[in-house]
Amino acid sequence: MRKGCRWIIHVSDFIEEENGCLIIHNEEGVMVKDARCIMYPRSGGDPWWDHMQLLMQVDQVISIFEKAHPRCVRLFLFDHSSAHTLLGPDVLHTFDMNKLNGGKQRKQKDTIIPMNNCYIEHHRKAQKMTTEAS
Repeated sequence: MRKGCRWIIHVSDFIEEENGCLIIHNEEGVMVKDARCIMYPRSGGDPWWDHMQLLMQVDQVISIFEKAHPRCVRLFLFDHSSAHTLLGPDVLHTFDMNKLNGGKQRKQKDTIIPMNNCYIEHHRKAQKMTTEAS
């Protein structure tokens, strides 16, 4: 077989404690949805894996996790692959946040205060990351 005839297979998946791979089962216990993404990147085939594809997969993973494990908290850990170090345009990142109003910074999306916040009255309330003038 010639060297150029082989395909590269790229698999990106999410592992969780209960089932191993992150999946959703139906009432009969049959897997109906999973978080795995399999690609065959090559010229004329699937595109090479990049951070935009990872971000799209993470959106799907969050939806699957919420259905598979309602009322559970999720924590995602990524290895140090170069694709995983890239950030979306509205991600919260301490190096890009200003201490004071004004100045140049990226537009950041609002967030929800988590349930483990020490002030109970703030639990699950929206927190704006920019002011109206930003």
